[in-house]
Amino acid sequence: MQSRLLPNRRTSLRVYRRRGAASTRRGLAALEFALVLPILVTILLGATDFGRFSHSRIAIINAARCGAAYASMNPYDSTNQAAWNAGVKKAVTDELSESVAFDPAELVVTTTVIADSGGLRRISVQASYPFEMLVNWPLLPSSLELQETVVMRGIR
Repeated sequence: MQSRLLPNRRTSLRVYRRRGAASTRRGLAALEFALVLPILVTILLGATDFGRFSHSRIAIINAARCGAAYASMNPYDSTNQAAWNAGVKKAVTDELSESVAFDPAELVVTTTVIADSGGLRRISVQASYPFEMLVNWPLLPSSLELQETVVMRGIR
């Protein structure tokens, strides 16, 4: 009867060892997580910054194209140059207005008309907009000036 009431030494040691091994594994998992977490957060923030940069770059390219398309389809002469430039800038601004946190005051649009032989003309639209990183990365600049130039032939 006593053997039933008192546990065997071997079984109690095994249980103790198993419990110790499980707690050691949990501690090791917590240590591994603590070591890997900064790397994962860095990768996540880097991917976020790269995605934001790519989106902003594509938005600037599309905005410059819209401005050049407006400029090539609308007549230009020296009498309506101010209104024409305002229309080009409005086309660029309208395209970028859908972007998150867009500030029209920071957008710079430069339009140049190049006269070709035979009365044809080419219109160059340059759009530039600042881009700020979320994180100040050690070897990268914290802000960039995104700039795109699009040249289209004018329609008579």
